[in-house]
Amino acid sequence: MGKDAERAVVVRGTSLTIEYAVRANGSMPARQFIEGLSKPDQRKLVALFQRMADRGNVPNREQFKQVRGDIFEFKKHQVRVFCFRKRERWLLTNGYRKKKDPLDQNEVGRAEQIMTEHLAREV
Repeated sequence: MGKDAERAVVVRGTSLTIEYAVRANGSMPARQFIEGLSKPDQRKLVALFQRMADRGNVPNREQFKQVRGDIFEFKKHQVRVFCFRKRERWLLTNGYRKKKDPLDQNEVGRAEQIMTEHLAREV
C-alpha cells in the first residue's frame, strides 16, 4: 500500500488536493468534526474545498485566510475548519463552530499540534 492509499482525500481538483491531517494516534479530528455537521453545512464546506482545489485559491478573505503562522482557516458562516499547506496539498486539521467574536486561540493551538503530529508521521 503506497502513501497515496494512506491519505484521506476530501476533494481533488485541477490545482491541488484537500485531505484530512492524521494525528499520531491515527485519528482525523477534521473528518470527525465535518461528519458531525448537518448535510447542508457539509455541502457548503465541500463546495468551498472544491473551489480551492480547482482554482488554487479562495479570493474571498471572509471564506479563507491565514490565522497564525502556517495555520489557515476555511470559513462558512459560523463553521471554521483549520488547515495547513504542504506543496500541492491542503491538510484539514480540526474545526469548530464559532459562537463568540474572537477566534478561539485554543483551537488554533490544537491545529498547530495536529499539524506537527501529521508532519512527523509523513517523515
